[in-house]
Order: sequence, then C-alpha cells, then structure tokens
Amino acid sequence: MKRSFKDIGENTDKVYEHGYDNIYPMFLESLRDQEFNMLEIGVNKGSSIKLWGEYFPHSKIYGVDIDSEWSNERCTTYKFDQSNPKDLKQIVKTIPDCKFIIDDGSHIPYHQIITFHELFNNLLEYGGVYIIEDIECSYWRSEAKIYGYEIGHFNIVDYFKNKTDQINDKITLNKNRMNISTITFGYNCIVITKKTKREVESNSRVYGHSHMLNIKNK
Repeated sequence: MKRSFKDIGENTDKVYEHGYDNIYPMFLESLRDQEFNMLEIGVNKGSSIKLWGEYFPHSKIYGVDIDSEWSNERCTTYKFDQSNPKDLKQIVKTIPDCKFIIDDGSHIPYHQIITFHELFNNLLEYGGVYIIEDIECSYWRSEAKIYGYEIGHFNIVDYFKNKTDQINDKITLNKNRMNISTITFGYNCIVITKKTKREVESNSRVYGHSHMLNIKNK
C-alpha cells in the first residue's frame, strides 16, 4: 500500500510547518505511477528529495541549489543561482523537459518570477505542474531580508492575480502567451498548471459568443 504524501513527508517542513499535504496531492497524486522528470529548486541537503523519491518511485529527479552539488542513483543536482538569468538558461539546456517543477529556492519574489518565466515556458511539459512555495515573503516589508537578499517591491501574489484573466483569454482577449491552464492559491504556495496539447488546440477555436463581449482587444 502506498504511503500518503503526509506520511512520507512528515519529517519535512513541507508537512509539519507549511501543511502542503493539504493541497499538493490534488495536483500530484495522478503522477505517482508515471515515468517522468521533475526538478526541485533549492534542495539543500536533500530531505525533500527523499520525499519525492518515495512519492514518485518511477521519476528521474533533478535538483538545483546555490550552495551544493551532489548526485545519487535517483537524483542529479547542480549548483545554480536562480537570480542569474544565465544560470536559468543553462539549466534548461542541461536537463530534459519536466512534468513537475517546484521552486523552494530563495523565496525572493523577483527570483520566483524570473524563474517561473524561464522554466514554465522552456522546461515544463504540456500538462505539467509548477509549484511556487514560500510566497509569504511577498507579504513582508520590502526592506526585509532572507538568505542575504532584500525582498524588494515585487509581489508574486499580485503577479499571478493579474494573470487570472488570461486563463479565459478567448473571452477576455487578454492573451495567454504562456499557455497557463490553472492558477491555484494555497496556504503559502501557488500551483500553476500548463495546458495540455489538446487544450492548446481547442483554444484556437473562436469564442461562440464573441459578439456579446464589451471589451477591447488587449
């Protein structure tokens, strides 16, 4: 019998501190028996890698971290600075496309945004899941610091609030250029799914009630 995400991760802060077990299985449980690649940003010493290794027994796990680089039979990790656009582009070239990407890196909103843009567009498969953890920093004072970085004025929560109309782009005419399928806000996290190829194809059809719209093309 498979152990639950909560049971597997009970000794990680994903469960005992953040309670991510209340939301992650809704998006990840269907992947458990699949073979795919996944990437975690911010692996540190690898406690969450052990979680993913049991939860996804058939996956190939990749990790990146600013301070460490190590590998084992199931996981390959690389040194990586998510604040550096060159590193972001290099990781896209280095690892294969992923079905699941999770950002548990610096927690700095600006870093989360530029990482999302690069990896969601260029590394996440159609139908994939992208999770941004520790969005709490967007509620901190702009001069507050974590891991030596100042939070600044970027806000990851507002950024995705402003993208919600793109999900209904055929109706709102607010172009969904990133092929975002869903955006879900959970406690201290945001889960974004990417459209399947079928969704992309169906989106090319014209909205049947376009004559009823009272908005300008954006």
